[in-house]
Amino acid sequence: MGTGDHTATLDKEPLIIAGIGGGVAAYKAVEVVSSLRQRGADIHVAMSESAERFVTPLTFSAVSGRKVLTSIFPEYLTDNPEDTYPHLYPATRADIFILMPATANMIARLANGMGNDIVSACALSLPITCRKIFCPAMNREMWEQDSVQCNVRSMEGRGWQRLGPDKGALACGMEGAGRMSEPEEIIDYVWSMNKSSYTLVGRKVMILSGPTREHLDPVRYIGNPSSGIMGKELAIEAVRRGADVHLVTGPVDESILPVNERIRIHSVIGADDMLNTASGLMNDIDIVIHAAAVADYKPAQKQEDKGAKEEREWNLHLVPTPDIAATLNRNKRANQVSIGFSLQTSDGYDIARTKLRKKHLDGIIVNHVDSIGKNYGDYAFISAGPDTDTIMEWGTIPKEECAGRILDESARILNTIQG
Repeated sequence: MGTGDHTATLDKEPLIIAGIGGGVAAYKAVEVVSSLRQRGADIHVAMSESAERFVTPLTFSAVSGRKVLTSIFPEYLTDNPEDTYPHLYPATRADIFILMPATANMIARLANGMGNDIVSACALSLPITCRKIFCPAMNREMWEQDSVQCNVRSMEGRGWQRLGPDKGALACGMEGAGRMSEPEEIIDYVWSMNKSSYTLVGRKVMILSGPTREHLDPVRYIGNPSSGIMGKELAIEAVRRGADVHLVTGPVDESILPVNERIRIHSVIGADDMLNTASGLMNDIDIVIHAAAVADYKPAQKQEDKGAKEEREWNLHLVPTPDIAATLNRNKRANQVSIGFSLQTSDGYDIARTKLRKKHLDGIIVNHVDSIGKNYGDYAFISAGPDTDTIMEWGTIPKEECAGRILDESARILNTIQG
């Protein structure tokens, strides 16, 4: 069983940064900041220059109890880095970042990685584990522009979670989509997000991720186009919830590998390599998630040298690779949770349920080929029951959201089996 304090507090005071954009709806953000502080959050406010035309920094300072950040340049230089680099501190320690109102201009900046004001610079300085929320607010015609929608999709693809906009009367006199979500909705959303964190404090999670490559020779291999994005999102989300993570990953682009002191990365190539690495870690793991796209077959014999192309047919003798989940689960303890994946080109529920039993899994995610290499996919979760299985259809959702749901179910199952 993993070591650590599993009874650690679930309501740790979160460090929240509220980034205020230059829109009329900035007045709603005052109530959000005030209420989150009253609930116990350590909340800091960063305001764009345009935002100051709608609400003064003094107002936000009063409701947050903190000095408001208004410039990427310090007022004066000191020996304290937190005074000298306002765009880095406290951003690099933030648990949650809320952009409200998210104007078309601010969305464009963040979608394109710009950091030319204090709000966007803070957003660029957030740790990978920070939860990021944006609350759009603008004129209806602006919201419906293709360029704005493209930027919104770009932000969502980078892990930003969107709230709104709502439909109704707009400040410009129009009716339609463009109203910022109401403070109560934002407050409840942020606080429920905080409460869902820390549910894996002291737990050890192992995630098998990415593709495997089964080499024919030093150059050619049998593989698949798995990107490793799902494994990355699972690792980041597990750390957000307090876990220590072992990420056992096949070959993926370096940009996919998460960087965090509580994520230990084990790079492997083939299925045998992945199984051996995971076997060595399994005894100390509470939850294992089999998100890797393991090649089903490998050459019976690997050639030591690259063979020359010849004008004739080439017949390959292939043998099955080891079934990693089934092998690991043969010795799985009663207080360990094992979750699998089942990629199908059709409905696939019957196949997934067969795998659930055969591999002795506690749950299995059904996904489809549209998820390969993308930031989203169509998912369903099947959990094993004593008499009947439970199927939850999640539909098409971002992989970050899917990772959260998988870990919700994993934590639930773990708590159930451990009493």
